Amino acid sequence: MQHTEKKIKLIRDKLSRIGIGEKDLDDAAILAAYNINNFGNLCSVPRISKNPLGSH
Repeated sequence: MQHTEKKIKLIRDKLSRIGIGEKDLDDAAILAAYNINNFGNLCSVPRISKNPLGSH
């Protein structure tokens, strides 16, 4: 649990440093949208888009 809280704090800190205010997002939304890679860099989490052609 402590690891997750630390990760959220680190992500919020990096977002604020680059001028992206994510204060309206809760912790779950932050973790769903952003991640910290092995080098400590902020990365967006790849999103799986729905394929409208595949659903007939």
